[in-house]
Amino acid sequence: MTEQEYTSLQTKLTDAQYLTCEMKDELAVINVRHPLFQAELTTQGAQLLRFRARNRDWLWLSDKAEYKRGTSLRGGIPVCWPWFGDAAKNPTAIQMLISPDQPPAHGFARSQAWELRSFSESDEAVEIRLALAPGQHPSWKGDASVELRMSLSSAALSLQLTTTAGKSPVCYSQALHTYFPTSEIDSTRVEGLSGNHYIDALDQWSEKTQEGAVTFNEETDRIYAVDRPLVLTTPEYTMRLTGNNHTAVVWNPWIDKSKRLSQFDDDAWQRMFCVESANVMQDAVQLQAGESHTLEMRLELE
Repeated sequence: MTEQEYTSLQTKLTDAQYLTCEMKDELAVINVRHPLFQAELTTQGAQLLRFRARNRDWLWLSDKAEYKRGTSLRGGIPVCWPWFGDAAKNPTAIQMLISPDQPPAHGFARSQAWELRSFSESDEAVEIRLALAPGQHPSWKGDASVELRMSLSSAALSLQLTTTAGKSPVCYSQALHTYFPTSEIDSTRVEGLSGNHYIDALDQWSEKTQEGAVTFNEETDRIYAVDRPLVLTTPEYTMRLTGNNHTAVVWNPWIDKSKRLSQFDDDAWQRMFCVESANVMQDAVQLQAGESHTLEMRLELE
């Protein structure tokens, strides 16, 4: 972020009651200090990093997270858009819009500068709207704009990611890549997926059926069909995850992969897991010119 851009951000927050901004290393960070909850987000990637309410941290952020330009931080809720994961694993309609010259994993939105469009504050809640700064990215030939709205309160955390096609049709995949904390991964489970089909990315992308709750006892990387709310249970909390997404990605790197990940302690796999609200693979979104679609997720602590 340039000095001029940071000054502009400060000016937008001049009259804010609960919002302030600061530079952390190379990134601009917006701090939310409400009497009922606290949060931290970066304008790069519109990435919510921390959210704390009811004496509980709702998100996990790596102790080794780096506030560097062009690099998504490990933790919080990175925005994956307009493709998910390895570009070559996306549907053909999405691949046709991606440059073959080393496209970044999970798209480019999570490492780009977003603009603070507006915010509102009340005694109960804060709402923040950010939009991806205009300009064509060299790795993508699509024509669409994207905006993220965060609604924060002590009762719930909700995100809405809205994509609007430009003058031509566009196909894209997306995910709100949410990292959750746990004290014991062995005692953590995800309920609401029993009987659902999933793709096991660690077993030659084969299709399987979930039996019972999802638990963690090895590296996990699965893309599930979703048809009901999910319940996340750890020794510390039970959280309800709802939304209009058609797929959910459940991920934990376990022991060996943790040693190869950036911004990640070797033993951090024991203290985190991901459940991502997504529309990927066969559930990629197709928009005609001028059409919009909103991906919604909502977290409530039970």
